[in-house]
Amino acid sequence: MNPVQEVLDRIETGSVAGLVAFLQGLDDDDKRAVARGLPAHLSERRRAGFEAERRILELAPLYRVAGAACLSGAEQVASWLNRRELRWVEPKADAVQVMSVLGNRPLEWRRDLAVRLVGRLRPAPSGSTWRRVESLRAWDLAAALVIETGVEPPENDAFVSGWVLRTVERHWMNRGTRVLADDRLLDHMLPRLFQAAGVADGLNWNPGWEGHHTIIGELVDLTRTGRVPRQALLDGCVSRFLAGCDAAEAAPFVKLWRKLKPEAAEIPETDFVRVLPSAPSPLIQLALEELHRAEAAGALEVELFAEAVQALAYRPEKKNMAAAVKWIADAPPARGGAAVAALAPVLDVDTPSLRERGATIAKGRRRSV
Repeated sequence: MNPVQEVLDRIETGSVAGLVAFLQGLDDDDKRAVARGLPAHLSERRRAGFEAERRILELAPLYRVAGAACLSGAEQVASWLNRRELRWVEPKADAVQVMSVLGNRPLEWRRDLAVRLVGRLRPAPSGSTWRRVESLRAWDLAAALVIETGVEPPENDAFVSGWVLRTVERHWMNRGTRVLADDRLLDHMLPRLFQAAGVADGLNWNPGWEGHHTIIGELVDLTRTGRVPRQALLDGCVSRFLAGCDAAEAAPFVKLWRKLKPEAAEIPETDFVRVLPSAPSPLIQLALEELHRAEAAGALEVELFAEAVQALAYRPEKKNMAAAVKWIADAPPARGGAAVAALAPVLDVDTPSLRERGATIAKGRRRSV
């Protein structure tokens, strides 16, 4: 028997089950022979013209299984599975098929492969949530190996955003059923949600079904059972706010913060003041709400109040300047007097009513100090 030709013949029949059964019966020498012959065969076939390339695409699931079973090193297998002509497969079926031939590999080898596959993931293209879900061709196999081996996946935003999109899909397919409590990747993903780029679309997604559970809603629910630490979500939101983000990226974390309903004692006043100079509009609104709550509870020190007012007054948006003016106007005289210097930019604004109100308040506060 020529093992290389036998494998190629079985690939050509298009039967994954038959190929897997045959591969599992090969000894190490036969696998090494296939590993030598398979890449050369594929390269030669690619040069044979359009029809041959189209046939490779059709048979990609079988080529992937054969390479995963026979190539020796984890790096070789990762490179094989990421060949452009072999990527167009149904990802969930492919993950099952490839995993079926990896079971006899040593645990550390499979962990190595998992890390390499996660590291090679690339962000899904921009577009609708469903278009992004459909692009997750390499995520499922990488995730399956991480789960099966228990390896700590490397930092990769694409792995995190892929998990979010797959969770969105599970919510949809299960018509809103809760899915996160038993999710075996949740503990890996939770701290990374607040660091990774590309997660906002999935976190914001909501089909509008009554009783439907979004990821954010489920995370909040899980804090009540202890499955997810509430403080981890609050701290994660603050870290995301401080890292800087645009309005779309901030939106799901603003929503999460509000759903968690922090007590006044849980509000990080200093952090919310620090975000005011550069935060997008939704985050500024949240910061002001929380700082006003902290102030009402007697937790906002005069120095932080003055810093917050100054940050607002120096924002280019007139509504934020107006908010600074109103905040000083509503403050007790001594407190407002400590922040009156923050009104300097308001005195040069090209809106007469705002400029005049700022001047009046500044004059009154100086007299009261």
